[in-house]
Amino acid sequence: MFEAVEASNGFSRLRRVVVALVEQGVSVDILINDMQDLLALLAEEHEDMMLDVMDQLVGYCPKTQRILPRPEPGDADYGIR
Repeated sequence: MFEAVEASNGFSRLRRVVVALVEQGVSVDILINDMQDLLALLAEEHEDMMLDVMDQLVGYCPKTQRILPRPEPGDADYGIR
């Protein structure tokens, strides 16, 4: 992840890495913890990028940008997550 952030197209690369890890079954909790640990090692100019991808991972963003689907009122699994 660290190398992805520092690349010229860091946001896109980091997001692809996170999506790939989610698809491989890595839990959101583990990813968020790892990303928080990496955040302390990043240069200031890369912090917002990491935080933006973290927001997309947990669903704190527009629905179209979410990495994982998030249940909404009316969905069968609403309130479970």
